[in-house]
Amino acid sequence: MKGEKIHIYGRITALADVFDALSSARKYKKAWTDEEVFNYLKAESGKHFDPKLIALFFDNLQDFLDTREEFKD
Repeated sequence: MKGEKIHIYGRITALADVFDALSSARKYKKAWTDEEVFNYLKAESGKHFDPKLIALFFDNLQDFLDTREEFKD
């Protein structure tokens, strides 16, 4: 499946998962900078990610950054 054939929950989860994975350090990799993550998400808008969700993500960016900080490992 692709595009809107993927349930909205799946599209939201994919975006949230990639944002978390790239911006978090792991034993096998360093965290990407916010700029690197944002550039990647923008580049993948309409390819890997729903462009409407990418727009919503950036419209509400501070909320996502605050949540990430609150639940930091």
